[in-house]
Order: sequence, then C-alpha cells, then structure tokens
Amino acid sequence: MGSKHNPMQWIYDNQFFVLGIAMIAGFGVLAWLVLEMRRRMARVLGGARSSGDLTNDLLQRMMRAETKIEVIEPRLAAAEAIGQMSVQKVGFLRFNPFQDTGGDNSFIIVMLDSADSGFILSSLYRREGTQIFAKAVERGAAKQKLSDEEQSVLEDTLRKKYT
Repeated sequence: MGSKHNPMQWIYDNQFFVLGIAMIAGFGVLAWLVLEMRRRMARVLGGARSSGDLTNDLLQRMMRAETKIEVIEPRLAAAEAIGQMSVQKVGFLRFNPFQDTGGDNSFIIVMLDSADSGFILSSLYRREGTQIFAKAVERGAAKQKLSDEEQSVLEDTLRKKYT
C-alpha cells in the first residue's frame, strides 16, 4: 500500500493540520460549556448580568428573606406553644367488662399533650345503662384510682413517641 491510501500515514503527514482542527473543536466545546453555564447561572440568579447587579440582587433577596423571617418567627413561636398544649398522644381500647353483656361496647380513651398531661375518658356499658368517667392525668400520673384496663391504656399511650 502506498502512502496515499493509508489513513495513518495521511494523519502523520498532516499532524499539525489535524492538531489544529482538534484544538478548534475543543475550544468550541469549551465555549459552548461556558455559555451554557452562564445561561443557567442567570436563570438561577434571576437574570443579573454584571457582578454589581448580582451583588445588589443577592442583597435585596437577603433583605426580603430576613424580613419574612422576622414576620414568621413570632407566628412560629405561637404555633409551637399551641402544639405543646395540643393532644399529641392518643390511646383507645374497646372491651367487655361484664360477662352478662355481649360485645365490646365499653371503651377507654386517653388523650395527652407533650407533657403527658390530659385525661382518661371511660365508658362502661351495662344492660341497665352506660356510665361515663373522666379522670385527670398530670405528667403521666392519674389523679384518681384507675382500673386495670385504664392503667394499661395509659401506660401504652405514655410509651408512644411523637415529635
């Protein structure tokens, strides 16, 4: 084979030309990447063009964010205070305390806040009527004597972890 038909020989004979084309193509790709990055940065930063515009734009955004934070902070503190007093743990049990009645028509509900204070509501169903009892709970301890079922539901409720 002659040198006219061998591609490797042609590249070797014209290596500066091939290197020049490769460099031009490389610079073209690099220029495209830089322009693409600038376009994306402009979109992210709101279209600021010069460094002065960018600085002013960022300062204005920070000032607006600080103003919003100042407005939100007291509202958040109030919401957190309400949240601490709100029911955060709930326990429930249906049961049949008496042999002469059918079904689990009696129930116990325990509702506690973040400090494990709240109440126990018990409803005992009998053929003669239904009795309802409410008992206070303060820091995980009942103020009145509890039945075994009430104590069990209270303990289960106290073990619950809510954040």
